[in-house]
Amino acid sequence: MTERARVKISALGAYVPPRVLTNKDFEKMVETTDEWILSRTGIRERHVVDKGVATSDLATEAARNALAQRGLAASDLDAIVVATVTPDMVFPSTACLVQHKLGAEGVWGFDLSAACSAFLYALQTGAQFVATGAHKKVLPFLITPIALPASFLATARGPSFWSRPKMAWA
Repeated sequence: MTERARVKISALGAYVPPRVLTNKDFEKMVETTDEWILSRTGIRERHVVDKGVATSDLATEAARNALAQRGLAASDLDAIVVATVTPDMVFPSTACLVQHKLGAEGVWGFDLSAACSAFLYALQTGAQFVATGAHKKVLPFLITPIALPASFLATARGPSFWSRPKMAWA
């Protein structure tokens, strides 16, 4: 049996967009209160992606943070694995868009379509690339900004659906 390479997480980068939507903001939009939301979800605020900001933009910022923490250049990567249910588009993959935005020439990537357990899938996939010796440095992501229709704000009482932060983990 071939010995597998040891795998470790050597950096963690995160990014959330700067605009914040608080429970007090929700009080102005729907019939609810800060206390009602907080008591049911534990959430006081959530970050909101502005119009025109793509999934790959968020992922790129998280990647830059992870690379800086580790002291690596984007070209030091071997592969990028993006787990999302909200890609910028079907083709090319969000991973390829991130690769381009980072200037990571020669680095390949692909998307995994998954929601709640997406980061575990990306992490396990990246770990297997390293463990088998296929690659040395893989950047797995979870990135899923969630957009809700305007009709939600007009009809819903429970903004707990907004509980998923719009963020990227690299």
